[in-house]
Amino acid sequence: MTSILSTDDESPQFFYKQADQHINSLNIKFQEKAVITNKMKEKIIACLQNNLSSTENNSRSISWCRNSFALRVIGTSQFLCDIKFGTPILLYDNMYDIYKNIHAETTHGGRDKCLDSLLINYTWFNRELLQIFLKNCSSCQKRKSILKPMLSKPIIALR
Repeated sequence: MTSILSTDDESPQFFYKQADQHINSLNIKFQEKAVITNKMKEKIIACLQNNLSSTENNSRSISWCRNSFALRVIGTSQFLCDIKFGTPILLYDNMYDIYKNIHAETTHGGRDKCLDSLLINYTWFNRELLQIFLKNCSSCQKRKSILKPMLSKPIIALR
């Protein structure tokens, strides 16, 4: 049974704990690329700027970085973006806050509405982690209707 959290201070820790459990349950070869962390972001940026030696990364990961990501400079900030769509990458460290904002913007609309909004603004987000977040949303849990038991006696209409 999923616990319902009421305080905002405990929710991020609980979300990241469950997210780590989910990521660790994946196959070893999928764990590293399931989400993009800040550490991985720095490696990708260094790879895109040709600052990595061949001892730090193998040719396969360098090729993956160059074929999947691009750097966009907006103002004085650099953003890591998906090369196909040009939308920013959703980092693992920001995931809870972004999921929370998107979920509130969609007025707690559920998985599909949140996914639609995420697809417009971000790439490299994890659908399973969004499902974990939605499962633990306290206001959505309170709003779910309680199933009413069936009537014990049938209703018979008389004419």
